[in-house]
Amino acid sequence: MSSLREFLEDLEANDELNLIENEVDCDLEASAICAMSQRTGGPAVQFNKVKGYKDGKLVGSLFAGPGFMYWPQVDRLMHGRLALSLGLEKDIDYEEFQETLIERKKAPIRAIEVDGGPCQEVIIEAKDVDLNKYPIPRLHDQDGGRYLTAQVVFVQDKEKQCTNSGIYRLMVGGRNKLVHGSIPRRTQPTHIEQIVEKAARKNEPVPFAIVIGAPPPVYAAAFMSLPATTDEYAIAGGLGANPVVLVKAKLSDIMVPVDAEMVLEGHIHPGEKMEEGPFGSISYYTSKMSNFVYDVKMITHRQKPLLPFIAEGAKPSDSMCIISCLHAAELLEYCRGTVFGSVIKWLTIPVEAKLTLAIVSLGAQRLPGFPARIARAIYTRSPYIRKVIFVDPDVGAQELAIALNDRVNKVNHGTNVFISPMGKPLGLTENHGFDGSLSSTWTTDATWRFDRPNEDKARRMTFEAAIPKDVRDRVVALWKKLDIPQEPVVMD
Repeated sequence: MSSLREFLEDLEANDELNLIENEVDCDLEASAICAMSQRTGGPAVQFNKVKGYKDGKLVGSLFAGPGFMYWPQVDRLMHGRLALSLGLEKDIDYEEFQETLIERKKAPIRAIEVDGGPCQEVIIEAKDVDLNKYPIPRLHDQDGGRYLTAQVVFVQDKEKQCTNSGIYRLMVGGRNKLVHGSIPRRTQPTHIEQIVEKAARKNEPVPFAIVIGAPPPVYAAAFMSLPATTDEYAIAGGLGANPVVLVKAKLSDIMVPVDAEMVLEGHIHPGEKMEEGPFGSISYYTSKMSNFVYDVKMITHRQKPLLPFIAEGAKPSDSMCIISCLHAAELLEYCRGTVFGSVIKWLTIPVEAKLTLAIVSLGAQRLPGFPARIARAIYTRSPYIRKVIFVDPDVGAQELAIALNDRVNKVNHGTNVFISPMGKPLGLTENHGFDGSLSSTWTTDATWRFDRPNEDKARRMTFEAAIPKDVRDRVVALWKKLDIPQEPVVMD
């Protein structure tokens, strides 16, 4: 997938894009429409007429899916649009999708560099730079301002001689100012925060390039937990199975995707700070805080650029779905790379639980004590997960309802549920009344005992297990033909 525009064409061709021609206000209204689409498991949304902006277009809910509750009569899957963005089929099985992510990450493809391209069709310099001319939305009524939420920030680390990328919220702080939004509850500074701090000690500015409307694989790679010196464009090339095409930015040596919709360039100056927030994140409003400032000195963009945004907090949002898929794949790869080998069949992070829960399917090689050891590895590795449920291999990755049912009906709560005050920091998306700085963990083993004979195990009474496939297919086809209405799935 070489560009956002190609992705939108694929979404439209697959009935995954809702084109809205009526005029929409970027102040709360656009975000509310995307929130409703996400709550009902609807398609992505493109706003072709934004109030007050002649050429402005917004796109939202690009990667959001309906969640892990599997309904056979509904074609849309949680990971479907993310799969499309990486050149895969939208109905790819989740287990196959997860394995594909792991394999593609292991096969990076180096980027290609060119001299110019669409992202530099329009050039706006110095005094003519005005962020207020673009439909940057206000997303929630208590937000501290208008926010960019779906961009990739690139900064140069002169000490390590590399370029780092990341996804951060940026609040408009003036005509040519953006204020950095930190990730609440992180115990360690992000790579960009480390780079800015090192430069400040030397009284040096940090060059940046903010890429809005990046090719989807570049956007996905920026969400991953990668070492600071990783060639993230090569990882993006691997994820999309195609090399990313780059062009040199105008004000620095940072390379940016040639097909990006817009690029904001400038410097982060030592000591320059402004107040940012509050902001409605996945689970709660962040507090106001003073943070460093991006001084925008140049804007380059395509003709009539598209500005993507994330309706954060409306479950499941784009960021929740992307983190769910990519972080689950990273954890699965990590656990398999340790002592657990092929014991783990799949691992999911349901968006319904705000990324605090992992469900792990164990294969045939289970041994006593393995669930507890795997859970500890997950808790140690993940900044999100504080609860793990282990299920048998006959549970499908999209079958959240069955996994939760097993937790209730197959578990001896005296011997198979473990609550431990591990001394872990509060998870990034947890939102409870915990007054201290540490959080507990909760592990449930909902698998059959490994020594229990198969003939003694109860048969599942589900649509898939109790009805032959040919009958299921006929019933689903009839259901769709009759267009039987259903209530939207709402997750609060």
